[in-house]
Amino acid sequence: MSYLKWNLDREEEIDVVDPTGDFYIIGDEGEIAEKFTNIDVFFEVLVEGAKNIRIGKSVVIDPLIEPNEFHFDYQDRILQITYGRQQATILDRNKFIEDVHQAVTELLEILDRQSAKEQQPKRSLVKLREYSI
Repeated sequence: MSYLKWNLDREEEIDVVDPTGDFYIIGDEGEIAEKFTNIDVFFEVLVEGAKNIRIGKSVVIDPLIEPNEFHFDYQDRILQITYGRQQATILDRNKFIEDVHQAVTELLEILDRQSAKEQQPKRSLVKLREYSI
C-alpha cells in the first residue's frame, strides 16, 4: 500500500507548465483529498515536509496558491498531516518518505516525456529534481 495516490488530468495532453489532477494522502487513519489541483505544488509541499520531518517537530508549509496550509506534526513516531479540516495519520514515516520520493520521480518522468514530445525545454522544478536524486 502506498500513502500517496495521484493522477494527472489527461483529457487531451498533459499541461507541462500547469499540471493539474487529483491528489490523495491515504493515512493509516484518515485521508487528505484534493481534486482538480496543481499537482506540482502539492509535490513541492510534500518534499518540503518529508525533508523536515523530525521527532518532536512541527512544520507548517503554505503552498501559497492553495487555500490552506499543510501542517506536518511528528510526535511519538506518529506523523499527523493536516490540510484544512482534513487529516491523515501516518504510522510508517520511512514508507511515507519513500512514497514521496517515488511519486516525485514518476511525476518528473511524465512531465519530461511530455516536454520532449512537445519539443519544449524541461521545466526546472528545482525542488523536485533535487529531491529525486
